[in-house]
Amino acid sequence: MTYKIATRNVVRAVSLGAVSYLALSLDFASGQKAFAQSLPPVTVDAPTQQRARPAARRTQPSTSRVQRRVAAPAPRRVEPVPYLTPSTGTLGAPPAPYAGGQVATGGSLGLLGNRGVMNTPFNQTSYTAELIANQQARTIRDVLANDPSVRVIQAAGGGADGLFIRGFYYDSGDYSLNGLAGIAPYYSTGANFVERVEVLKGPSALLNGMTVGGTGATSGGAVGGTVNLITKHAPDVDITRLTGTYVSRSQFGQITDVSRRYGEHKEWGVRLNSTYSNGGTPWNRQTDEFGNAVLGLDYRGENARVEVDIGYQADNLNPPLRFFNTPGATAAPATQFIPAPPKAGLNFQVPWAYYTPTDFFSTVRSEVDLADNLTAYAAFGYHDSNINYAYPSPNISNIAPGAITIPPGTLQAGGLWSRPLMGSERFETLAGEAGVRATVDTGPVRHALNFNYSENDRTYDQQVRTRSANALTDIIFWNLYTEPTNIPKPNFTTLSASQVTHVNLSSFGVSDTMSTWNNRVQLTVGVRRQTAGSEINNVFATVANPNRPFQSESVWTPAYALVVKPVENISLYANYIEGLQTPTVVGGAFTNVGTVFPPSKTTQAEAGVKFDTGRLTTTLSMFEIEQASIIAVGTGVTATQQLNGRQRNRGTELNVFGEITPEFRVLGGVALIDGRQVATPTVAGVNTDGRKAVGVPGFNANIGAEWDTPLRDLTLTGRVIYTASQYANVTNTLSIPEWTRVDIGARYTLTSPWNGKPIVIRANVENVFNKTYWASAYSGVITLAAPRTYLVSTTFNF
Repeated sequence: MTYKIATRNVVRAVSLGAVSYLALSLDFASGQKAFAQSLPPVTVDAPTQQRARPAARRTQPSTSRVQRRVAAPAPRRVEPVPYLTPSTGTLGAPPAPYAGGQVATGGSLGLLGNRGVMNTPFNQTSYTAELIANQQARTIRDVLANDPSVRVIQAAGGGADGLFIRGFYYDSGDYSLNGLAGIAPYYSTGANFVERVEVLKGPSALLNGMTVGGTGATSGGAVGGTVNLITKHAPDVDITRLTGTYVSRSQFGQITDVSRRYGEHKEWGVRLNSTYSNGGTPWNRQTDEFGNAVLGLDYRGENARVEVDIGYQADNLNPPLRFFNTPGATAAPATQFIPAPPKAGLNFQVPWAYYTPTDFFSTVRSEVDLADNLTAYAAFGYHDSNINYAYPSPNISNIAPGAITIPPGTLQAGGLWSRPLMGSERFETLAGEAGVRATVDTGPVRHALNFNYSENDRTYDQQVRTRSANALTDIIFWNLYTEPTNIPKPNFTTLSASQVTHVNLSSFGVSDTMSTWNNRVQLTVGVRRQTAGSEINNVFATVANPNRPFQSESVWTPAYALVVKPVENISLYANYIEGLQTPTVVGGAFTNVGTVFPPSKTTQAEAGVKFDTGRLTTTLSMFEIEQASIIAVGTGVTATQQLNGRQRNRGTELNVFGEITPEFRVLGGVALIDGRQVATPTVAGVNTDGRKAVGVPGFNANIGAEWDTPLRDLTLTGRVIYTASQYANVTNTLSIPEWTRVDIGARYTLTSPWNGKPIVIRANVENVFNKTYWASAYSGVITLAAPRTYLVSTTFNF
């Protein structure tokens, strides 16, 4: 109760402050043009530009004190002059939206700075704030539902947004905020304060260094790709916007967005984004209270730029839905199957379970132009994430309640068991970087030189309590198809796990992009020297899993990339790039808690082609990625994590975005991925070498479209998401079937009778046919999909 009151008071206080600020600003906003859906255009990858400034105000002295006064003509409306960021800078304005407004014309590439799509030797998609608003995305997982190479693998209704990108795990703790890894809210990030969601496919050690997240203080290494979130800052026109929201079954909320620019040349910017919602979700017996407030400040000077973001987010989810552990290889053969999913909306979680993460996060990023072709930059981020929780994570046994194995239990499809636990975790993360970018001409070759130093430091403190020290006596039983409302809450009095882990990552990287023939040929070479260190202090250390003093290892990770443009609107590209998986510390959910697996390299080779018609862009990519594989062996109280050879994913991606006509927009693509286990040992007597990788569907498709109907100001939308079948264990004896989800929507824009500004009404339905299906598989677990969900909102501009 204390938590609920504290969260509600913080969010409501911020929201009331925003409304007060709105009221005080109405006079300043009068006569202003309504904020357009897209930002003013800005050229990326352009030659060095001078920042345009408004013309100086002219004064005219009076010729006579007795001169007859004449009524002055009405002032002529002058559009604001967009701020242009130099080619060696990244702050000031993000790359402009592409035709259709759903995707940007470019994105940030870490060490390499901002790049346009056609000049990027990688596969990258940057989703815009316009798409986020029109699709009514609540968290970043809703935005990533548009990408065929991305699949959310954590339970819908569970409050976490872990992913597969190109078939490799990407942890929710690895999301970057304004280019700094691990600074975004740890488990799930609200979409209301995000200007861009940048998805870069493949390893990116040279560009961004290592990521830190995952189980404990370790990370999967961002092998399949990375997600970077760019926060909203004040544009050149004022914003005063309020949105009322509704999500089925009974969740109501509001979104506030207020921004202003001040100063003679509008160099100072302030923007406040906040949201608050509360009520029942599409699942039976589940409520979710969610809110955040993010303040963005910025300065855009003649030769310097600074952006500061400060945010707080809280979630109170009761009860949280969890993943299901699949039957282990040692279970009785008759029980080794995945039962049919329960009916849509059924809540399989106990009523006393809760999940309450809070996040405080901040970033500061600055740039100084030392010369027209030389920019120095620095950034710093801090993130404090805390979570308290209590729940059982269900294990599928397919046995009647009262037993785990056969005999003496009897076969029963959907039989579940679990050892409930209560815990608290804290992640404290500091991240920073500094570097320079320069362009130098040497005859016919232009060099874009980059030097960067980065550091990421995270401390993870975990405590877990159970009912007793005997795992087998703490077990509860129920069934997948019956809501467990009569299971009492245990008294969690026994400390079962307590550890503090610390990881420090540091690196320096250099690169040179050599361009010639009017940028028709661009060759990038670079290398990063990375050092990864970790230490463990485990209260329950054993001889097999002792405490570990700080130890570090260093490695070089090179990269090479090439872009060739035979004609201006076609780009051929290829790259070879390496990543680094940080030392993996086994968490408290496994019996070998505290075990450390050493850092390991990952590699990617990729080639592709991009075709830009000016309104429609198509990209085709082919890739091969290899990573050391860590798997969960066994289930429940006997589960361990083990090294298991390597995983090799080969695939082809086709992406399309833009406009077919000005009234018809498309977004989506397909991904074909062949994920294999290679050089793997025998598991439970089965040779797994060459078998399919867990959770990697062979074919994904995401096809979305928008149509501006002949009926004025009415737009209809639709999207189809298809995912092929997936194996759920390394022996390929368990699998979940293919699934298809259909979403539809509409929005209507009308003119306000009060101030003549637009009012936008949006309505969306996700999973129109209310299909129930197993959505994903990962490392011995599977998750359920969300039931049919209705979303309605109305946006007012003041």
